Amino acid sequence: METALPLATWLPAEIYRLALVFCRVSAAFMLLPGLSEHAVPVRVRLLAGLAAALCIAPLAGPAVPVPGVWSILAAMALEVTTGTLLGTLARLLLSAVQTAGQIIGQNIGLSNAFVFGVGSDNAAVVGAALYVGGLAALFTLEGHHSGLRALADSYAMVPLGAAPPLAASAEVVTEMAARAFRLAMQFAMPFLALAMLFNLAMAGINRAMPAMPVFMIGAPALLMAGLQLLALVSPGILHELLGAYAEVFVLPR
Repeated sequence: METALPLATWLPAEIYRLALVFCRVSAAFMLLPGLSEHAVPVRVRLLAGLAAALCIAPLAGPAVPVPGVWSILAAMALEVTTGTLLGTLARLLLSAVQTAGQIIGQNIGLSNAFVFGVGSDNAAVVGAALYVGGLAALFTLEGHHSGLRALADSYAMVPLGAAPPLAASAEVVTEMAARAFRLAMQFAMPFLALAMLFNLAMAGINRAMPAMPVFMIGAPALLMAGLQLLALVSPGILHELLGAYAEVFVLPR
């Protein structure tokens, strides 16, 4: 049976536990897709983090006595590190679609100084569009619940106020970065093949008819073919992206 604590002891312990949980949750919310976007006001992020912390705090383990000032600061720093690690895993994977969009834009002629994107990275118009589409599909399918569930389950692996295992954390981050790069290359591979075949065809035409303005004729044709290919492969890109995101927080550790 649990021992009843006096209010003077119980209340500071509960506030301390809530503060530590809020540090982990708010750090993750600053990086999780959707909640970390520039369009989301900081006040909304803080309120969402506080609401999530209130729900997760009972799952974080029993309240512990409040230690000294330096121990409190150290525990808060460790909680922020753990939350940042969880958010970084999701952010690394979602960066795959932005990297693929940058490669796609460069190969079909949409990456130049006169083309503006739809997000903070104006150079990657295709990547920004795919990223926005992926976020819309993620929230429509309630895929953001996996991030919240991972935050609640993280206390089983990293207890409240404890440091995350450095070796396992480095291994997971490295594996996620490699997986994101691999996905980016897979998404962009059809456009790399299209650009190579198109450039070979333009080189042959230019060799046969040197007086023809190959670039003036070929650039619009490449853009039209690239946009048509993008319309065909975008559903598959989003499907693979959402499938990979669903496995972010269940990788072996």
